[in-house]
Amino acid sequence: MKKTEKIHININYGTGVSVLPESVIEYVDKAKKFDIKVLLLLASSEKYRTGKYEQAISKELGCEVSDVENSLSFWNGTGLISLGEDAKKEKPVQKNEKESASIPKRAKVSELPQYTSAELNALLQKHNNVVGLIDECQNVLGKIFTASDIKVLMGFVDYLGLDNDYILVLMHYAARNDMKSLRYIEKIAVSCIDDGFTDAKTLQEALYAREEKAQIESKIKAVFGLGSRKLTSKEQKQVDTWVATYKYDLDVIEKAYEITVGATNKPSIHYANAILEKWFSEGVKNIDDVNALLAAREEQKTTDGSSFDVDDFFSAALKRSYSEE
Repeated sequence: MKKTEKIHININYGTGVSVLPESVIEYVDKAKKFDIKVLLLLASSEKYRTGKYEQAISKELGCEVSDVENSLSFWNGTGLISLGEDAKKEKPVQKNEKESASIPKRAKVSELPQYTSAELNALLQKHNNVVGLIDECQNVLGKIFTASDIKVLMGFVDYLGLDNDYILVLMHYAARNDMKSLRYIEKIAVSCIDDGFTDAKTLQEALYAREEKAQIESKIKAVFGLGSRKLTSKEQKQVDTWVATYKYDLDVIEKAYEITVGATNKPSIHYANAILEKWFSEGVKNIDDVNALLAAREEQKTTDGSSFDVDDFFSAALKRSYSEE
């Protein structure tokens, strides 16, 4: 064929013709291979757009209905498809005066709505910019969202009114802690909102503080040889006091542990708490203060030539208290 010849391409459609808008090209890079198949089926025949269309597509592609719902949610979010009348009948909407098909708010933030597929599709149309957020959240968590995941995410956007920055802070926190369940992230979101963290900045500060606290608590449990055992409510309160109120570093706590084991021959958070409580009342702030205090008491014993002092009495009282636990 000569270069000067004009090329004309003939497409042999046969009897099945799929018509797609030119705007599809804009979303091809974001769409997955499965999404493209679903869109082609939607365009090819009315049977994939009416009645039990989700089941029809599922049967044709040999996949789960939830996979189809997920793909339909994606395309709905792009605006290339919209909810048909058959799907709207899934959950009739009672119309009173100016009542719309929006999801009613619950009285409490802790009671999040459970969206139907029809409600989800309606919300994806309402928040047509959420597709980019879904894609970004999937990248952060390293997973493909199911229809259920997208419903939870839509609850963040539409019901809780969270902005993208807030949601992404939650996603990064979950990813760092290898907790990728959207239901788990939902619980974190509700807890943080109930605690008054309503913007991305205060949320990030709170979550970092939570991570630091968890890391310190894990180290303290390791020092006391507790392994994976959960702290009792009393132990938790004592440990929280060491970290949040006394602001003691791990080396101070380790010193209290050494004294505890030396006095009782076994680790005890309760015994160590009494030691740390006493140090705090005496103005001890760090390990240097602890060493200075202990050295001063040893020197006082040597100078006085006594074998029993207030610290001995305190130690004996602690042992009695420990044995009563």
